[in-house]
Amino acid sequence: MPKMSGSDACAAIRKISDVPIIMFTSSNEAAEVRDAILKGATDFVLKSTGVSVLTERVKHHLARPIPESRTVASQDATHQNPATLSAPKQGSPNPTNEIRSTSLIVDPDEASRGIVKAVLIRLNQDVIEVSTAEEAVTAFKEHRPEILITEWALPGSDGYNLLTRLKRGRSTGNAYKLIMSQRLTPEAHRKARFAGAHNFLNKPLDPGKVEMMIADYVRKTVRKLRQRASKAA
Repeated sequence: MPKMSGSDACAAIRKISDVPIIMFTSSNEAAEVRDAILKGATDFVLKSTGVSVLTERVKHHLARPIPESRTVASQDATHQNPATLSAPKQGSPNPTNEIRSTSLIVDPDEASRGIVKAVLIRLNQDVIEVSTAEEAVTAFKEHRPEILITEWALPGSDGYNLLTRLKRGRSTGNAYKLIMSQRLTPEAHRKARFAGAHNFLNKPLDPGKVEMMIADYVRKTVRKLRQRASKAA
């Protein structure tokens, strides 16, 4: 745009409003998407997908209840960055009557979390964000998410240790576990599989590939939740 980029426009709008911001862009460059999300973008739609997709995204955000952020209490007294849960306010209706799963994103990089979160919100799923393994363990115990998406290299830990801790504590259940990493050695890849990882996302994150993979696991999760609900009924 003349005089100001879309990312800078997001930053300016965010100073005065929490309104959803959809980036309609011709770029699929991860760096540009990351910059927009860091500056406040809620969602992104590639121009190559057409105006009809943009229209659907606008309808989706208009239909969603206004989200709220809640802090997750930590068992660690030194805990500095509590988890935030992006979900509809309690008592708000689900306008699409869809079954929602909950996903936990673990990554110290806010921009990477933002790319993944944008996809999950677009799929009408609830999202928990944390930065460390300690926060992830606390959040998992409290919220029991169905999908875990974690960076391999975590502060003072790694994805293997996190998955092992959760497995030892029998917290993960049947949750799908995805590992994000810039580069995994064959040994690290083997350890991740051994610890229960189902799939891998390479960094820098490609928004299109992220959407394809996460959408697949959300579909699998929703299918399981729907079958569980049918049996309970």
